[in-house]
Amino acid sequence: MSLDEKANAEKISPVSSNSSSEQAQSTAYNANTNTPSLSALDNLQVLPKILQEGVLFVASGPALLLQAAHPGFSTTANTSTNLTTELTTSLHATLSYIACLVFGTAEEKEALLGRLRLGQPPLQSSPSSTPSSRPPASQLWLLATLYATATDFYQRIYGSFDYRTAEAAYDEFGVVLRHLSPTILPSDQALWPSTRAEFWKYWDAELPKLAVSAAAHDVATELARWDLPRGVGLTRPVLRAITIEMLPENIREGYGLKSTFGTRRLYATAMGLLKPVYPCIPRGWRASPVKYYLEELRRGISS
Repeated sequence: MSLDEKANAEKISPVSSNSSSEQAQSTAYNANTNTPSLSALDNLQVLPKILQEGVLFVASGPALLLQAAHPGFSTTANTSTNLTTELTTSLHATLSYIACLVFGTAEEKEALLGRLRLGQPPLQSSPSSTPSSRPPASQLWLLATLYATATDFYQRIYGSFDYRTAEAAYDEFGVVLRHLSPTILPSDQALWPSTRAEFWKYWDAELPKLAVSAAAHDVATELARWDLPRGVGLTRPVLRAITIEMLPENIREGYGLKSTFGTRRLYATAMGLLKPVYPCIPRGWRASPVKYYLEELRRGISS
């Protein structure tokens, strides 16, 4: 994974970095309940501009394969089908919760967090386990892959973050995760790296631990066979090429995926088209995947 943010943090991003991330770093807590105050979510300035881009969901493929290769996940399901279901449903629930806290109304945020505090999550994160029942290291890795792949792919479209934007985005992501503790973020908040520099140290230390087991390999096979909406299904070869070129080389090879002249050319062609064309698409269309996850969450809250 190239992770342009890590490689060159001084390039300019279209996301404004005029605002300091200091507000996001300090999360106020309600005195009576010792839970994070919702006021901190009102100060998010960089993260919403990133997460509103539906194209980021193209990075779900690499994220899922990175998760499947983690030792903690590969031992939590009895079969590859259960592992595939666990990873995809957990991804769906996590993205829906994040979408609510970033884009939902104050009432929706209160309703979601109230359900989570009562141990009644509006969406089933997994039929076989919950985030709180998984090894903390596995749940931390799931969240790390979402942050890393989303920020990576955003920068492949828009260009590398400048330093202040990267810092603000990371701090604001941490604010959202603190509101989701302990349902999504392990209850020991020290597990989530406190700074972006610490995060990349953690990431570099974790990658060598990944191994593509037979169950993880089967997950990749099942994901490749999944039915997709007609319009999305036509782009399956492009999605496959993007996934191949985003994965770290050792993980890619573990899955039996090869970076070839054909995949590199298809990837380069797709990115060459996305960079100038995608930002010109009306914002409402670009945000449609986020709206989908938010609507799913709203239905879960109301049920």
